[in-house]
Amino acid sequence: MKKNFSLYIIIIPILAVLISIILITIHNIKELNMTAQQDIKEFTENYLIEEKTKIYNKVHFFSNIIKLKFDEFTAEQRNFIKENAEKINYFENYFLHNHTNTYPKSEIKAPILKKMFKNDYINIIIDLNTNKVLLDEKNLFKNKNLNTLTDSNGVKLINTKREYEQFLDIEIEKVKYLFYTEKLKDLNLLILTGNNTKKLNEEIKKKVINSLFYFDTESSYYIFIIDLFNINGGERYGKILLHQGRSSLSGTYLNDTDKNNEMEKYRKEYLKIIRDTGEGFITYNYVKPDTNSISKKLSFFYLQKDLNWIIGSGFYFDDLESKKQEFKISIERKIKESVKTSLFVGIMLILIVSVILYFITSKINSLVNNYATSLSESNENLKKQKDIFETLFKKSTDGIIIYSEDGLIVDCNDSVVKMLGYNNKLRIINKSLKDFSPKVQFNNELSISNEKLFKEVSFNNQTYNFEWLFLSKNKRKLFCEIRTTKLNLDEKNIIHAVIRDVTYKKELEEKTKRQQVMLAEESKKSALGEMLTMIAHQWRQPLNNINLLIHFVRDTFDSGKFTKEELKGITLDMKAQIDYLSNTINDFTNFTNPKKEATLFCIKEVINKTYNLAIAQFEKNNIKVFIDAEEINVYGVENEFMQVILNILNNAKDELVEVEKNRLLFINAKKEDGKLILTIKDNAGGISSKVISRVFEPYFTTKHKKNGTGIGLYMCHEIIKQYKNGTIEASNVSFYHENIFYEGAMFTVTLDLD
Repeated sequence: MKKNFSLYIIIIPILAVLISIILITIHNIKELNMTAQQDIKEFTENYLIEEKTKIYNKVHFFSNIIKLKFDEFTAEQRNFIKENAEKINYFENYFLHNHTNTYPKSEIKAPILKKMFKNDYINIIIDLNTNKVLLDEKNLFKNKNLNTLTDSNGVKLINTKREYEQFLDIEIEKVKYLFYTEKLKDLNLLILTGNNTKKLNEEIKKKVINSLFYFDTESSYYIFIIDLFNINGGERYGKILLHQGRSSLSGTYLNDTDKNNEMEKYRKEYLKIIRDTGEGFITYNYVKPDTNSISKKLSFFYLQKDLNWIIGSGFYFDDLESKKQEFKISIERKIKESVKTSLFVGIMLILIVSVILYFITSKINSLVNNYATSLSESNENLKKQKDIFETLFKKSTDGIIIYSEDGLIVDCNDSVVKMLGYNNKLRIINKSLKDFSPKVQFNNELSISNEKLFKEVSFNNQTYNFEWLFLSKNKRKLFCEIRTTKLNLDEKNIIHAVIRDVTYKKELEEKTKRQQVMLAEESKKSALGEMLTMIAHQWRQPLNNINLLIHFVRDTFDSGKFTKEELKGITLDMKAQIDYLSNTINDFTNFTNPKKEATLFCIKEVINKTYNLAIAQFEKNNIKVFIDAEEINVYGVENEFMQVILNILNNAKDELVEVEKNRLLFINAKKEDGKLILTIKDNAGGISSKVISRVFEPYFTTKHKKNGTGIGLYMCHEIIKQYKNGTIEASNVSFYHENIFYEGAMFTVTLDLD
């Protein structure tokens, strides 16, 4: 049996390899044929793209050459015109100076100068002394007022401020001319030499075309240039200037009403492209130069706008067919080579597999035996792991539930049963979370709504954390933390949820919150007591002033010397004192307002309001206060921020009264890097290094018990940390003020302004 088994192991793979090779070879032949068709298609597409790119670049190359040649011949032509005018300067500087006896300057006339102009240009000589035309063979300036004649820029030709020795464009009877001007200083003559602008341009175009004959090109990619007269077509809409494929066509006039319908169609088509986009490709039938036969052709037409020339080039499709045939033959050759290689590799593979299988079968029996032993050990290990998992599941101190996609609890451990006050888990399985929860959760949302969210989030995330309020069998509320993990068992998604009872922790947090509220109230009462003392001091002065004003009115009225103006002045003084009292009580009312509605308030105004409440205490104790605050808007509870500033000011005041002289307090508020930086510093010597780290702890004070409760700075810390990245820090600083060295404490409040 074992021998037959080994034989099967050898023969079956060899037969499988042989059959596979045959099937693969057949399949590969089919695939290669299909691929060949696709390759030919891609080759055709790529060939067309390459050819289109080639003729596109060729046309644009010739367009750039034409531009360069046009600029070159334009410069050359202008140089000739300029040289023609400069001959007169030579005549003046050399000929006349050396023949003064023969030709006196007073006798120099146009006929003498005319001899210098033996060329095809239009030459004009003007006497600037008399503004008369001495030479004008074409009669361009005949009956023209030279004093009003202007160039294309609107500048008069005869102008004492004009700079000559330059080219000018002048329009005479709707015909444009280009002249170069040269002034003869000794004779005070103005020379103009040039020609009709259109004629000059035609001369340049002719030179450009002649220069292009020297550019070689392939017969199938020849360049042709058309001088476009009418972009809309019609009779003689253009003229062939250059045709490298058929030079006999040069000079031929074109029209789009040709008797050859194919030719008429293609000319109208490329004219439409020129009108719409200025360039483009078209396909048409045309005579191939080397065969004189009609062939399909793709050409690119481009409008050279500066010269109004159409430049074109193209290629013939019969070249593509020959390339495709060559490519197809090479692919068929590759397919044959591929089949031969596959057969050779298959035979070699069979031999190699046979040898390898021979050696493998010798070890198969031992491997099978080893595998059986290993499988037995693995099963034993799996059983142990299962027992461990069941023990962890059942005996875990944390509650564990298995939650299905149907929204039901499919299993739970003993801790969940005990937590909810049931005897066994049968009362829990196949029920949902809402069945063991109050109607409303701690966030005031319905339990049924929260369970939908729990289900959606848990199955959409690998792990997630929740808080949940359960209701035990005896109606006791249980605050729990739930950590979920999504698992896949038996091709089903489930949620493994670990539940931890944090009811005691929540009750402790609530107790802490209540204590903080009590501390806040205690701090507020303490601040109110101090503030009432401050207000009492502040009101004494204005009340005393009002009393004095009343006595003054009484005494003055009795004496009969009381005037209307005095009554008006006293009334204004009393109103000012009453307004001061009213503002003080308004600031006090804002501070004591129990509402904690967050609003946008100005930090500078809050500092001034708070200081005004305490100003009497600072003035009474000879404390100089320096306020430097920017107008910065902060979003928060205004009266709480006033409480923070007031607590720090009171602490500073209590320390400063111990200083014998120069009692100073500095309040600074600025915006820096998107943050509010509020500093309050004094010169009271600073805080002991032993206790400075504890000043924000509750009930910690450096004052005597009757003077301090130790909750003021603690409440400052609690209020500021509610702001985004809000911090309050205490530090000791040293500084100079008016060249005097001081040491003191500084409180720094920092918070984000976003």
